[in-house]
Amino acid sequence: ELRVKKVGVIIAPGFELLDALGPYETLKEVQNQYYSNIDIIERTWGTPTGTKCADEHGDLQITVELVGHTDASVRSSSGVAMAPEFDLSLDPDGTHFDLLVVGAGVETREVTDYVKRHHEAGGSLLTVCTGASIPADLGLLDGHEATTNSLYLEEFRTRFPSVTWIDLADDLERRFVRSTPSVTTTAGITAGIDGTLGLVAEWCGWDVAEATRMCLEWPLQLEESIYVHGEVTSVV
Repeated sequence: ELRVKKVGVIIAPGFELLDALGPYETLKEVQNQYYSNIDIIERTWGTPTGTKCADEHGDLQITVELVGHTDASVRSSSGVAMAPEFDLSLDPDGTHFDLLVVGAGVETREVTDYVKRHHEAGGSLLTVCTGASIPADLGLLDGHEATTNSLYLEEFRTRFPSVTWIDLADDLERRFVRSTPSVTTTAGITAGIDGTLGLVAEWCGWDVAEATRMCLEWPLQLEESIYVHGEVTSVV
């Protein structure tokens, strides 16, 4: 039986568009298996390569949805409105998704409570930009390293002094931090793509992540030596 890893990208009124859509588009390309038509050696599209998303337990299917506490359209901070594909109100136990992507602008009580239930149920988190404030508020980052948008580092160091906040401004090699085994924090906005590609490498293998990076034409490469199947070995 094909195993499925479900990802929910949270949106709420005032959400930062690229915080949500960077990870969403990255994961949607994996869901649609674009990687299976990309030759990462020749850098060409169109020839089936036989590449699969798989870990040590076998093949894996990744799915991703925009999620929120409504089924109505939600307006982003830039004015673009999008409708969630899944209403989190239908999942009171927080068990529907394996991973939640939490970007800036979604810091509502409903979202924080849902993230808490999701994490307590064993779910993982990927935060983008100031979305790191939610796990920080919940105490999930206490005693650990984490990152956020560099423009907010001093504010976060004051608000959350039990967290070691890492400045990754203009760092082209390190764009995210594995803060805990279940929480990955990324730097500002576009770094959500890097954090997502890191998780894809962990889940599916470096070749799937690299093919996805090529498809996105994302310039920051993943070093193959960083990853082993199922574990990121040196991103912190």
